[in-house]
Amino acid sequence: MIRDFVSTLLDPFNERLDPLNDLRLWVSILRPRTSTVGGFADGGGDRNVHQGVGIGLSKEPIGRKHSARGRLDGFSDFRIRSSQVNFCPSDSTGSGGKADVVQAKFQRRWYSIAAQPVAVKKLRNIHTKKACNEFVHEVEMMAGLSHKNIVRLIGFVEDFEKGTAWIFLPWEPNGNVSEFLAKGDWEILERLSLIQDTFEGIKYLHTRQPPICHGDLKSLNILVSSSYRAVITDFGSARAIIAPEEEVIGSESGQQGPGIPTRGEACPPIHAGAAGNQLTLTGPAWSLRWAAPEVMNGKCPSLSSDIWAAGWVCWEIMTDTVPFSELSSAGVITLTVMQGAVPSPREDGQLGQIVALCSLMTDCWAFNPRARPSIARCCDELRWMPSVPPSSSKVPSVELLLEKGRMHCEQDNFENAGLLFQQALSLARSAGNQIGNALALSLLGNVYCVQFRFTEAEESYTQAQEIFACVGSDLGQAHTLKGLGDVYHAHSKYIVAEESFIRAHTIYARIGNDLGQANALRGLADVYGAQSKYTEAEQSFTQAREVYARIGDDLGRANALKGLGDVYCAQSRYTEAEQSFTRAQEFYARIGNGLGRANTLYGICLLCWLQGRNIEAAAHYAEAEDLYARIGRTGTSRVPPFG
Repeated sequence: MIRDFVSTLLDPFNERLDPLNDLRLWVSILRPRTSTVGGFADGGGDRNVHQGVGIGLSKEPIGRKHSARGRLDGFSDFRIRSSQVNFCPSDSTGSGGKADVVQAKFQRRWYSIAAQPVAVKKLRNIHTKKACNEFVHEVEMMAGLSHKNIVRLIGFVEDFEKGTAWIFLPWEPNGNVSEFLAKGDWEILERLSLIQDTFEGIKYLHTRQPPICHGDLKSLNILVSSSYRAVITDFGSARAIIAPEEEVIGSESGQQGPGIPTRGEACPPIHAGAAGNQLTLTGPAWSLRWAAPEVMNGKCPSLSSDIWAAGWVCWEIMTDTVPFSELSSAGVITLTVMQGAVPSPREDGQLGQIVALCSLMTDCWAFNPRARPSIARCCDELRWMPSVPPSSSKVPSVELLLEKGRMHCEQDNFENAGLLFQQALSLARSAGNQIGNALALSLLGNVYCVQFRFTEAEESYTQAQEIFACVGSDLGQAHTLKGLGDVYHAHSKYIVAEESFIRAHTIYARIGNDLGQANALRGLADVYGAQSKYTEAEQSFTQAREVYARIGDDLGRANALKGLGDVYCAQSRYTEAEQSFTRAQEFYARIGNGLGRANTLYGICLLCWLQGRNIEAAAHYAEAEDLYARIGRTGTSRVPPFG
């Protein structure tokens, strides 16, 4: 539950509540993930943890040895004998621009009990020096990668004289993400989980030293593992970037590590050919539909062009369509991209339900590559979006119901959110799921607060706190203390509220939960503001805003800015107040938070009225009331102080 100072027309610190920031905290309690992707364990809920560095790609650029085979000698641990491989029937095959993929069984040792199912990428036309170097480059690149969302190199077979160049990868029976999504009716939240996985894999590549540009991101190159996690594959176009990104995106030659294909090999002119609904460039290794404008214009792929393509991966995963699916002409696609004519994600029925994702995709499609977000910023924004890993079960889980409720809260649909939390509560109780039970109670408390049902909110928080105490969850207890602090504040029990927020903040600090600390600080600021302790309120809001900015939480930043605006307004610091309100509105609009926008409009309304700008005040008042009506908030209207 998010508490803001709310500018009513009589008291700027009489609150209107927003539950979203606290909702985001509960996921870490419910989702202690332990999944395995490509042989690497994900030992918890922190999706940002990088796995250890494998063999091959060091912090220094890869050096070129005298021959392709000589370069492969450095990776002898990955060399496989063809006698260790038994190929499966030919119906388990696929084809790409330069290779065929077949299924096989690989037995590393003759005495191994079971053979490992593998995908074998068999390169065609390996008789040229260029083709041999491309094969070696892909092996070198993959050998140094180790991350849960990056495909794992098992090994390779090489006999250039006989035209043999094979790369062995884990066999993923779910296929690529497009194939996987076509096989079922997947929830929006499950699709978002695959997007989050993909961006974490890109983050791993872009934050390597030197950074790695994948160069051919699209749904066809993203697999779905047996544990339903997205895994990036196909590193034939990947290259290490050793020049500053600004130089790479502005240059046709883009500096890259030794051993990587040259400009003429990596970035040849466009020659398009049709294959089904996929238009693929026969010159470059990347595909036309996903290519950034600067790449179409002759520049080498870069980290920024990866971000452009990643935006389209979001589009594919959410809409089940490829970029520009309505266009079949390579020339028309190229012209469309060069004119910057990308779709509006918010106009899509499914995408429009996650406004924050729509905003991020639009940023990824900025025509100027320097205006696109970094992968770190993308992951920071995705981190706060509701998601749940896909499941083969058709019975909704407690986690899925809670996350769907959270999604409805982000759409300002608190009535439906409450119903989903009630369903999760019933399911958790019937299954004896104590943690799920406590989480559902806490989230119901958040919704009750937004609906001004404070007695029910207090009952829910108190029950949840008792359960969290029994199971020994410090994080859960901190959350409920924060919620109870909001209830006490609503009842003007400022001393008790302050004690609750301080206790919550102490626990959050001890366990290292940044978001919780920021939320508790903002709760304290609300209490200080209600008591006209403006210096303390400003200090707490400022500290909270700094934490939100550091962890990339735009909603938290907006709420803190809104609170600062109220503090400044109460002190007649009108210029600072207007700046804070305006910035808060920008964040709320970006993430689609209607309640926050309405709260801020009330603040601006009061600000205008205090300065005698009554016509503007009346307009903002009317807009705020309209938003509240759309959200379904009752009992919030105030009589305006202007005639």
